[in-house]
Amino acid sequence: MKLFTYRGKRVQIFHRNIKGITWFIWWFPFLLASIYYTYLHLEELKVHPLPQGYFIGSGVLLSVLLSLGINYLCYEKILFFQKLNSLRILSRFLLENNLYLVKKVKRDKGMVEKITLPKVYLKQSRYELQVSFILEGNKFQDRFLNLGSTLEVMFNGDFRDKSFDNRFIKYKIAINRIESRISIDQVEVKGSKIRLMKDVYWDYVKDSHLLVGGGTGGGKTVTLMSIIYALLKVGYIDICDPKNSDLASLKKLPVFHGRVYSSKEDIINCFKENVEFMKKRYEVLTSFPDYRPGTYYTHYNLKPKFLLVDEWAALMAKIDRDYSQQSELMEYLTQIVLEGRQAGVYVIFAMQRPDGEYIKTSLRDNFMMRLSVGHLESTGYDMMFGDANKTKEFKKLDEINGVKVVGRGYIASSGNLAGEFYSPYIPLDQGFSFYDEYAKIPIMEFEGEEFSVFEEYLEEKKSKEEIKVDEQLQELEILHRPLKEFADEHNLKMQTLRKIIPYMEEHGILFERSDSAILIEPFQEKLLLKIIAQFEEDGRKSYPKAIEAIVSHHGLGQGQGQA
Repeated sequence: MKLFTYRGKRVQIFHRNIKGITWFIWWFPFLLASIYYTYLHLEELKVHPLPQGYFIGSGVLLSVLLSLGINYLCYEKILFFQKLNSLRILSRFLLENNLYLVKKVKRDKGMVEKITLPKVYLKQSRYELQVSFILEGNKFQDRFLNLGSTLEVMFNGDFRDKSFDNRFIKYKIAINRIESRISIDQVEVKGSKIRLMKDVYWDYVKDSHLLVGGGTGGGKTVTLMSIIYALLKVGYIDICDPKNSDLASLKKLPVFHGRVYSSKEDIINCFKENVEFMKKRYEVLTSFPDYRPGTYYTHYNLKPKFLLVDEWAALMAKIDRDYSQQSELMEYLTQIVLEGRQAGVYVIFAMQRPDGEYIKTSLRDNFMMRLSVGHLESTGYDMMFGDANKTKEFKKLDEINGVKVVGRGYIASSGNLAGEFYSPYIPLDQGFSFYDEYAKIPIMEFEGEEFSVFEEYLEEKKSKEEIKVDEQLQELEILHRPLKEFADEHNLKMQTLRKIIPYMEEHGILFERSDSAILIEPFQEKLLLKIIAQFEEDGRKSYPKAIEAIVSHHGLGQGQGQA
């Protein structure tokens, strides 16, 4: 048991004037210098008061302004002075809200009132502030029990936690969130934690499955790409993009070969393959001699597997009326979300808002980490962060110090209070490209027996693609056939056809030729039959006139109908 708990600096009455006190401390050396200068030039000042008076007055004024500037910079940049400013804010809050005690003290002149503040302590770091209020049944106890939202507004931060600690109630407020933002090169994975801000991590083993929400233009796609950038180096990622937009284009990169899906059939099959993978990995885990119930994949240095879906609502809309596909997909999703953690299979869902229409509330509750970027409606925040944040004031903030901010939002593990979040900074103006960076990441080959399901799938997919290419080539070959074959089929003389074809080529209807034959296309066959029929029906004596009539009727001119 601890004999002493350090709660920080106690708030005092004089702290309300601390800015003036520190300013005077900065100015005091200048004041002494001015007094000393005046003393040295006192006789001259008596004889010529104006020049010396202007000089001394200007020096004093400049020293005052310089001291104010130094004082301002200290409070803006230095943590020690920021702590003093927080003490000032708390001192004024207590005094102006009558949260103080008045005692009568006997003096020489009689009884006088003395104001004392209750025991309130401040402990502050760069990114967090803790305020402890004494309870002990004092007359302010009820008010001290409900100060979370008040302190959040006072310090322009995020109320994160309230706890009771041996006669005190302690509030934790996250502050200076924009300063905790990191750049893309600092996004990395250590153990099972992916770093998203200087002091914010997503531990995908502890808080399995990630739900990302955010409206159009809020920075959701960039946030997802930043997460992919880190996870690609430690595990395997399957990407499902039913809208066939930004993430779908990643399939062109080698590291994503065979792991990007857009059609509803491919996405459903992707879920199915991940379920099979999960089952096989459980078989692998239980086959280890030292396996014990509850042992995670990390115990055997196996790599995690991530299934990322961008715009789940768009996928559900595609299969809106196909109840069998809906049922199949939801069954696969439920298995992965409920059983994937121990096997190392995690789901990352991105949606504009996690509406119960598209994902069941009971299933949504199993996404242990929640992240939003951009602006959401109040109902959207309720869906994202749950009842624990019902009373939280989600701020709409587009600019900080006059600079537009993109990628701002909130983050929380399930059931906890949400905190301000800033997605990693991407130096696009300096030429950064996700595609270039992804291209540098080596391809992580499938390892282990449980990955055989993906190897089989890729082989099957490759085989299907090869068959499709062969069929297309065969179709191209069928489009052309020798002129002799056409003539025999329609009982036409080759001599007649050879006479007509040069006239047709004069009108821009060109025929392909092989080493031994003239090749003919279907539309050319139809034209030849029409020309011969026209020649015979009208009793024309000239094939050129028959050709001209047919060509004019069909609107064919020079260069049209070329093979």
